[in-house]
Amino acid sequence: MTGTRGAGAPTSTGRLLSIRRLSLSLAAGIAAAAVAVVLGAPERSALSGWIVAAGVILVWVWRISWPQGPDETERLAEEESRSRSTDSAVLIASGVSLAVVAEALIRSSSGQDAIAVATVIASVVAVILSWALVNTVFAFKYARMYYRDTDGGIDFKQPDPPRYWDFAYLAFTVGMAFGVTETEPTLSKVRRVVLGHALLSYAFGTGILAVAINLVTNLGQSS
Repeated sequence: MTGTRGAGAPTSTGRLLSIRRLSLSLAAGIAAAAVAVVLGAPERSALSGWIVAAGVILVWVWRISWPQGPDETERLAEEESRSRSTDSAVLIASGVSLAVVAEALIRSSSGQDAIAVATVIASVVAVILSWALVNTVFAFKYARMYYRDTDGGIDFKQPDPPRYWDFAYLAFTVGMAFGVTETEPTLSKVRRVVLGHALLSYAFGTGILAVAINLVTNLGQSS
């Protein structure tokens, strides 16, 4: 599979979801949580830490992967074959973040209106970032399956080899529609992953809806 590297794409080495990148993002999140404690908001420290950590890793990995052409996408997908454990870690952390959001909402329900609204807004941001992280993990997983594990298995209905934005399109479509559109999985192994992805995305979609309803309720009470 051949292609051209995206013009001006940043040079990348190593895995996208590497332990180093995850550790540095986690360190940024811990620093943000510490700042929240110092500023007198310890009840929102976990929420603040997660928002920063998730935001850092998302910007970092997509800044590297988005501009890549087909050749570089294939190379990075090959390197991502060693990222299965970090994939699981990110998915687990994203799931745990829903519990963090739930705890923050319960604590804010008996607080002052302005603080409660700020907490709910932060909760919306946290859940959306978690949802984006889940879809990012699956975008990289689809790329890995296409170029390494299944030698294809996804019909993108185009003559050119897919690049990361094609896999992002597939992953975020499943994340929003809980299924595929014109991009078709052609192997059972890929369909199984898409099914798991759709079910997980449905859970996060439910979480986003619940937090949004909570936000509207809080805004109504504070007006």
